[in-house]
Amino acid sequence: MEQRPKGRTKLATETATLKVGDRAPEFELAAHDGRQISLAAMRGQRVVLAFFAFAFTAT
Repeated sequence: MEQRPKGRTKLATETATLKVGDRAPEFELAAHDGRQISLAAMRGQRVVLAFFAFAFTAT
């Protein structure tokens, strides 16, 4: 059985950085309960995106 490395196996080669006041790019993410949430569906509301890297992944 092949052992897989824990954690990140690839590094991003390019990262776009937003500055204060920039519009967020469109995105869609899976919520903790399995629903798909899109930024477009929340247009006009204040949105806070919080995430925890590797939370609950056993890595």
